[in-house]
Amino acid sequence: MRVIVIAFNILLLCASSLGITSFLNTNDQSRLKDILLSGLNSEDAAPLDYAIRGLALLDSDIPNKDGLCQKLSAKLESQNTETLFHIGKASSVLSCSAQLSTTQKEKLEAAITASSGVSELFFATGALSSFGVSLDAPKVLKALNAALKKDDSISNLGQAFQIASILDGDVSSIFGRIEDAVVQADQVDGKMLQFEGGLSVTALVISGAYKLANTVGQAPLISKEQANKFAEYFVSRKSVQTVKGIYYLLEVTSVLSDNAFHIPVAITLASKAAVSKSEPKFQVRVSNILGKSLGSLNVVADSATRTIDDAVVLSQKQLTPKDGMFELDLMSSNPGKGVYKVALSASATDESRLVGNVGALVEVKVLTKIAIEETEIGTADSDQSTAAKLKKITYPQKLDGSIEADSHQKLILKFLLRDTLTKELVTVHQAFIRLTHRESQQEIFFVAEPDVNDAYKFDLDLATKAKDFLYLSGQYSMDLIVGDAVIENPTVWQVAELQLSFAAPSAGLPKTSKASEMYRVKPEIKHMFREPEKRPPGIVSNTFTLLVILPFVIFIVMVSRLGINFSSLSFSLSALGFHLSIGGIFVLFVSFWLYLNMFQTLKWLAVLALPAFVSGNYMLTQIAAKRKNTTKQN
Repeated sequence: MRVIVIAFNILLLCASSLGITSFLNTNDQSRLKDILLSGLNSEDAAPLDYAIRGLALLDSDIPNKDGLCQKLSAKLESQNTETLFHIGKASSVLSCSAQLSTTQKEKLEAAITASSGVSELFFATGALSSFGVSLDAPKVLKALNAALKKDDSISNLGQAFQIASILDGDVSSIFGRIEDAVVQADQVDGKMLQFEGGLSVTALVISGAYKLANTVGQAPLISKEQANKFAEYFVSRKSVQTVKGIYYLLEVTSVLSDNAFHIPVAITLASKAAVSKSEPKFQVRVSNILGKSLGSLNVVADSATRTIDDAVVLSQKQLTPKDGMFELDLMSSNPGKGVYKVALSASATDESRLVGNVGALVEVKVLTKIAIEETEIGTADSDQSTAAKLKKITYPQKLDGSIEADSHQKLILKFLLRDTLTKELVTVHQAFIRLTHRESQQEIFFVAEPDVNDAYKFDLDLATKAKDFLYLSGQYSMDLIVGDAVIENPTVWQVAELQLSFAAPSAGLPKTSKASEMYRVKPEIKHMFREPEKRPPGIVSNTFTLLVILPFVIFIVMVSRLGINFSSLSFSLSALGFHLSIGGIFVLFVSFWLYLNMFQTLKWLAVLALPAFVSGNYMLTQIAAKRKNTTKQN
């Protein structure tokens, strides 16, 4: 029997992959409407068309229809096929009196040839049909098949389906391409299907496929699972922000919500995702992906499985219709606390179009109240030389008096948590002990752990935990904090007052401090630079300076003894420039020694080196020429 139940749950989980998790609710449609209304201000034909047709799909009033018709008529002089397409589509929705000129009509009809691409055929046929011009179906079909032979990309196939859906006669050659298109879809997370190109391309293909199927009178070659995965993709894109994207989203969701073949079903929670003894029921909404009712339905809870241990608490339980929703009393099955996955199925008499209506999962929490029982608090010696001295206390009362403990003792708290419905002992995600110092308001938290029998015990050795308290002795209040995601009554209980004494001096906040002083402005932290190294004695510095100057002094003495020949000294511009440049370089070296850094010195050296090189070259050339002339004269 257990094997059968497990197999049944596996089948439900497989089937639940078909369930749609959302739909376009009232808020979504209101937001999309606001974006479409802003598109009416556009001066371009395309966004104006998408905005008008999108509002029509929402059954929304279109403001200033006469003004919009005038705006479209002003653009009717265009000879662009795509522009005429958008003007025709929008004018048809608004019932404008705009008509094609003879030239425009002839141009559009001339575009329907075997040499035209699919896009050109799409816009030409769409424009002609919007303005009420009859299409030559055999001619269009011939041109369309020829264009697909040249390029049968996924976007071209989508446009081909749209074209064929408005043609009379045999369009089976295009209808047979639906399967070729669907197999090109990419799967996302195993839950969604989409085509390369995103929302607009995917919507174009799918809406075209169902329109064409309606024209042919046969179901499209799209399986129920594929139809639901496409629908899941479309509702996942309901946050789209562009006017074009919104139009394609609304068009395809309208087609999927009302066609003769597949109607994807969204089974979603319509109430709080939690039940309890006081509120034992939850509600679900069963609708199409536009949030509209599917009529009279029979909704059944196939199973409710607790996620933590796979315990099944109900099977094949009927939901009750109420105010357009369906209601289930989950608490009547006496489930234990926890999170449950409820598998739901919806069916209707003589209705085979529904898809995704079997095994849709909704997640519901079963809440319970807990009672704190058999609470004991007291102290014991750390070396366990004597028995623990424990006092009983009843929730929500506070222990009379105060418990004293020092570093030679340990603090003990014991308690049980019991489910008030099942009367069983339970454990929770959060069971904390908070100790708060009365004067400083310092808080410290500890975790209470359950033992193998689900009995909680808090054991605090004051000697080993003194550092966590910053050795801050004094009066503390003890609070027990209990909480859990499936607990209806999370609790903060002030259990007792404590007088704790630690061996080491208090290193915490001063006793006179307040909690607010913890956040007072702290003294500014100033960076301390390293003390400079001690300079050498003056005699050492002076001796080194004299040794540096000594070679220059020796040079002056030697020059004065040898004598200087000024006869060859020239006062030409090049000579003066050279000597000044050399002198500047010497001054730069002295400046580098005194205060300049390496980069500053190199920058100025580059400035002085160029004139020194040029003037020196001219000066040496003049000296060489002068010597040559002197030699010839001699």
